[in-house]
Amino acid sequence: EIVLENCTTYLDVDGSEKKMTNEKREYFKSVIQEFASDALRCVAMAHRSRIDTIAKNVATITLAECEKKLEKDMCLDALVGIADPLREDVIDAVATCQHAGIFVRMVTGDNLETARAIARQAGILTEDGISMTGEEFRKLTPAELDEILPKLQVLARSSPEDKHILVQRLNGGLIPETKEAWEEVHPGHDFEKEKDLLLPGYKDEWDRTRGGVGEVVGVTGDGTNDGPALKAADVGLSMGLSGTDVAKRASDIIIMDDKFSSIVKAVLWGRSVFDNIRKFLQFQLTVNVVALTITFLSALVGYNPPLNAVMMLWVNLIMDTMGALALGTEPPTMDLLDRRPYRRDASLISRPMWRNIFIQATYQLSLLVFLLNKGPQMYNCEDGSSHHFTIIFNAFVFCQVFNEFNAREIGDVFDPFTNLGRSPMFLLVIVFTVFAQWLIVEFGGDFTQTTPLTFSEWRSTVGYGAMSIPVGFLMRLVPVSEDPSTFAGLSRKEGFKQDNSWLGALVLALLPFLVAIVYQLAWEVEELKH
Repeated sequence: EIVLENCTTYLDVDGSEKKMTNEKREYFKSVIQEFASDALRCVAMAHRSRIDTIAKNVATITLAECEKKLEKDMCLDALVGIADPLREDVIDAVATCQHAGIFVRMVTGDNLETARAIARQAGILTEDGISMTGEEFRKLTPAELDEILPKLQVLARSSPEDKHILVQRLNGGLIPETKEAWEEVHPGHDFEKEKDLLLPGYKDEWDRTRGGVGEVVGVTGDGTNDGPALKAADVGLSMGLSGTDVAKRASDIIIMDDKFSSIVKAVLWGRSVFDNIRKFLQFQLTVNVVALTITFLSALVGYNPPLNAVMMLWVNLIMDTMGALALGTEPPTMDLLDRRPYRRDASLISRPMWRNIFIQATYQLSLLVFLLNKGPQMYNCEDGSSHHFTIIFNAFVFCQVFNEFNAREIGDVFDPFTNLGRSPMFLLVIVFTVFAQWLIVEFGGDFTQTTPLTFSEWRSTVGYGAMSIPVGFLMRLVPVSEDPSTFAGLSRKEGFKQDNSWLGALVLALLPFLVAIVYQLAWEVEELKH
């Protein structure tokens, strides 16, 4: 369109130059539109004759002088439509991202009609989606842009600065925070009068509209001018084959094969790392709650702690190093793409995780108190002896071993043994923990204050630990769901009622067990006194 506007003549079929009439100009515009609607990139070729009469030395003329003096009053030679078909993986990859709750936007320098046609082919532009040009985009106020952002899917004829502003408005990254910073971005403008009129806005105004929490934004780019947008994004992705060095340095991830489907892999692995951290936290907090509670309650009622310092060190090793290795190396599954992404301020510990932690901790605490009380009679040992405490220690450790299988799922799905073949590190950690526990119990002696156990005692204590698996099944039947407001893309302005009644109900349900535990420990102390 720009080249056509600077043409005053055109080359006819017989090779002669003819004056560009309004009718002919409109005809050429319709050809451009037709090419664009067919997803063709339109290129106009033009020339200007006798430039030696305009510029004295063409070899030394600058780009600015060329644009000002030579690139006008030209002759239009041809209009060419270039087909740039979508790669085979793009359509499926875009659909996968959208299914995973990711909003895909197209920001391009192409003609608006071309961009619309390509976006429709890729599945980016929907029936109710909004598409606009960079010129229209730049005229919007921050408030107007916020209104259309949920449906803005295509931005055509855009500049790199438009891309940068869009990222800033979405995530608040690098948005001007002070009056001085705003005036640096908008030189010659009055902050007090125009602060709510010019993009990208300012920090205080942005915080008020979003509660200080923006979207998590990923940006792809390959050009030098994409650097600012890649920097402002939460995750910048540059092209390894076609990207410039500037874009690669500004990005966080380099896509080595330049395929959009590789972005899906990055999303999958990112979610896997996040979930693995949650799995580890669920496992670790359960161990912490049980170990600290039983030690605290024992001290509270005057009973010797059943787990001595060396035992606690071994439990900490299982909880930290071994747990992190086992649960932190779980491979990703495609199920991770069946949910929406979490907001950046979402809690690491979800409602279902709290449920799992409380119920497993209650079972383990109840088991330990039961063994404190009934262990001497059941196993024919002296109350409070090393033999008695070794039985409690062994049952507690195997509770953690089997609870690691439960911790592989943090939601309502109960399938603790799925894909074990794809988790060699998990299996290795389990085998090492069991073998090391056997060595500590059988050969620890005075150092660990343990006593070797009989086969029957091993069988029963391992069985107590294995009960964590059916408890894991039963606890997932308790109806506790994720908080909807923790997922991205769902506005808190629309209002999600914060229903925390489940937590109170769960605490009330577990309270009798905790009271019974304290009472039983107190009764034990009184019995020992007599």
